[in-house]
Amino acid sequence: MKGILVGLSFLLSQNLYCEEYNKDALLESMSEELTRSYQNLKNAEKSPLYFIQYEAWDEKSFWISSNLGVINNEDESAQITLSADIRIGNRHLDNTHEIKGKEGRNWEANSKEIETIIAPFNDKDAIKVKLWNLTDRAYKDALNKYLKVEMNKQVTAEEEDKSGDFTDEKTTDNFYERAKELKFDKEKIRKILKSLSLKFKKYDFILDSQISFIYTNENKYIVNSDGAKIVTGNNYGLISFSLSARTTDGMDLSRYKTYSFDSQDKMPTQDLISLDIDKTIDELKTTISSPIQEPFSGPAILENRAAAVFWHEIFGHRVEGHRQKSESEGQTFAKKIGEKIMPDFLTIYDDPNIYDFQGQFLRGYYKYDDEGVKAQRAVLVENGILKGFLMQRVPLEKFPSSNGHGRRSEGNMTVARQGNLIVESKNRVPYQKLRELLIEEIKKSNKPYGLIIKDIAGGFTITEKFLPQSYTVLVLYALRVYPDGRPDEPVRGFNMIGTPLQTFQKIIYSGDDEDVFNGTCGAESGWVPVSAVSPSLLFSEIETEKVEKSNEKQPILKPPYFDK
Repeated sequence: MKGILVGLSFLLSQNLYCEEYNKDALLESMSEELTRSYQNLKNAEKSPLYFIQYEAWDEKSFWISSNLGVINNEDESAQITLSADIRIGNRHLDNTHEIKGKEGRNWEANSKEIETIIAPFNDKDAIKVKLWNLTDRAYKDALNKYLKVEMNKQVTAEEEDKSGDFTDEKTTDNFYERAKELKFDKEKIRKILKSLSLKFKKYDFILDSQISFIYTNENKYIVNSDGAKIVTGNNYGLISFSLSARTTDGMDLSRYKTYSFDSQDKMPTQDLISLDIDKTIDELKTTISSPIQEPFSGPAILENRAAAVFWHEIFGHRVEGHRQKSESEGQTFAKKIGEKIMPDFLTIYDDPNIYDFQGQFLRGYYKYDDEGVKAQRAVLVENGILKGFLMQRVPLEKFPSSNGHGRRSEGNMTVARQGNLIVESKNRVPYQKLRELLIEEIKKSNKPYGLIIKDIAGGFTITEKFLPQSYTVLVLYALRVYPDGRPDEPVRGFNMIGTPLQTFQKIIYSGDDEDVFNGTCGAESGWVPVSAVSPSLLFSEIETEKVEKSNEKQPILKPPYFDK
């Protein structure tokens, strides 16, 4: 009987899937117009069209923000954005091939034309007309670029990597799973935001502040000439607050905090946000009167969430597959497969299939990438040894296939991007022990103090050849730690800098306190949701630099609401 019930349940779910699938006007329109376009354009010119893909982003969103107890911004939107990918030539050489020289380094070369549908969303003829117009422009553009590629090949040196422009694998999955739109009590959200934003009004040193609620329901549609028909969805919720101040010597300081969720039950409570606001205000206040950190080289701890951002920026971007092949890239790790690039107690992988970490939602979660390839775990480093790269459907020598990391936002070409970057360590100690080890390193290195970097605003890394192969981590809140037992001292006005290969070798221990960074990352293929997980890290040595300051004086008068 149990087997019959299970079978009946499966049959009902399959019927429901088919019913939704067959009634989806957007999917039907994309599929029908793609078939028409492919059949009629594949041999329309001397240079053949060998692949076509349509992608659609069906997005509904709203946002509310509050400042000093008042709602100062509120809006909502709903639209569908369409994109067409056309490949002219063959899998070994097509119109997407890198053009060497200045034109190849132009980020605009990664942009794509799009069509937007505001309403109605279920008019098949209207959708097809949009796709028809889009396809015509994309096809002509692809023909033009293919001619440029052929000319560029004739006048430039042969590439070292001859692996081609498109993988031999085909994406033929049929998958349908839309994310249902979440319903929120907007009036309740307004009340919470107004109440929380009033907390900043108590402090005359805060120059600006804001708290926001943003929600997006996103469903992606992919159909291509391989046969794929894929619909997947995600909900992205975000609450964030920010505040800023200025020191007497004219340095602008800021702090912020974000909370990510994909359902109402994962939203942070008002009490939690309130406590975090109080803590952040206290930290900003102490930082205003703290000394400026002079350029420094010495031991430091990078705390867990800050370390997660560090890995995302400094390591993750450098193992994106296309960067190992591009003639304009520094190719830091291209020739280092099988080599030790960091301490042997570290293992790193990227797995978009991981939905959460210790109950925390991961923004980098997805089931299929933007090329219709199923998300897969990509092992990048195992016991300190480089094992692989994040791959899209652009092959590399010895890496002929995608591992489901081809990503983009609307209006951009797809490239290999991060999803959920996870750092695991075998050399783990409790945080208090990590601090004791920091003090030992300070004494061993004969430095007057070390640093604990507790919060950062993010960072950036330079990967292209024509610029220094360096990184910068933007520090928001840090402490000096003295080996003689003096209290920790807040410091300001510095960034952590360096080069990846050298910095990785300076990691000597980790904590057992993994935490999550959730964010939205910008690169050549636009802005995509990402996550990273890391424990705190102890470095035997880091390097810092001073930051620029505005030199403007603090306001002469207090905020007007303090005169009431």
